[in-house]
Amino acid sequence: MIFTNCRVILADAIRSGLDVVVRDGKIVDMCAPASQSDETIDLHGNFLAPGFVDMHVHGANGHDAIEANADAFRAICEYHASGGTTSLLLTTATVPFPEILLALTQIGKLREEIPQIAGAHVEGPFISRDQAGAQNSEFICEASAELIGCLLEHRDVIKRITIAPETKGALAAIKEFSAAGIVVSGGHSNAWEEEARVALENGMRSVTHTFNCMSSARRRGTKRVAGLLEFALSEPKICCELIAEEHHVSPALMKLVYCAKGVGGITLVTDATAGAGLAEETTFQLAGKKCIVKNGACFLADNGTLAGSASRLIDLVRAMIRNAEVPLPDAIAMASLNPARETGLPDKGEIAIGKDADLVVLSPELEVVQTYVNGVEIFVR
Repeated sequence: MIFTNCRVILADAIRSGLDVVVRDGKIVDMCAPASQSDETIDLHGNFLAPGFVDMHVHGANGHDAIEANADAFRAICEYHASGGTTSLLLTTATVPFPEILLALTQIGKLREEIPQIAGAHVEGPFISRDQAGAQNSEFICEASAELIGCLLEHRDVIKRITIAPETKGALAAIKEFSAAGIVVSGGHSNAWEEEARVALENGMRSVTHTFNCMSSARRRGTKRVAGLLEFALSEPKICCELIAEEHHVSPALMKLVYCAKGVGGITLVTDATAGAGLAEETTFQLAGKKCIVKNGACFLADNGTLAGSASRLIDLVRAMIRNAEVPLPDAIAMASLNPARETGLPDKGEIAIGKDADLVVLSPELEVVQTYVNGVEIFVR
């Protein structure tokens, strides 16, 4: 098929007068418009963007990844396709350890059947009780050799793991997961600056939902010392996840992280939970806790703590442009190219010859019109 009459969003520019040719699920050519044929798809001047990659998504439409079944996984993928997501990491929460292992097993079995599934992100249980947020502190535990070994049996499925670097056993875990090719992200953490640096030296290369559930500068003795937040913003080797919707971070914080990290240092993530896609005042479960959808966001029902988001990646792209004055190609890269690189998906995340034909058609108002995975339409508005 040939996508024509579109504005193609490349990594650093927007190009008009360029056709994108797809064959057998791959982009095989990018050329000047040719004569139309039965295979030509006229996009009527809309944008053509690379498919989005969400590294941190728990659920949608009342379903959670921890349900560990095909129906739940499909419901999650279908909802996020409406927001332009063509690849995602199904993300586990802090629940009983056997449930995490079951979810990883099922993700491994079903990822060939459901092409949007790129693997798993294990968020917890090796996190700080002081920074648990909406995670269930009842199931937080230390990173023992036994539990590390159990997770490493799923190393082909786990692409990313969130660990609080100051917790017991964390450094050994960071070293082992990193050596296995799994991206280690610091998060749900109360770490001091020096603890974060030691984690970096042992393989930590990312932080989870920047500004949320992480330590910031505190006074120690006569001076203020950085927490995980300031360390991440100042360290070029660290890539920052960002839930760029107004419930998690304000416009000034969006602009701050963009100024500190630049386009290459940010990956937009939804951290969407089962409440994404549900109506206002609908209740749902997250890691055994009752949650509710209010004002377009998700909260613990008993105390109002944020419980992930109800957003899609296109919502975050628009928010970065609106609130942080980020150029469109940069905002798109934060939702596509950057997370594809972070997740180890070299064929995803950009429109280029030889890459997978994972594509999103966007209106001038940045609404998702169509979503394609490997050249196959999976969503149409």
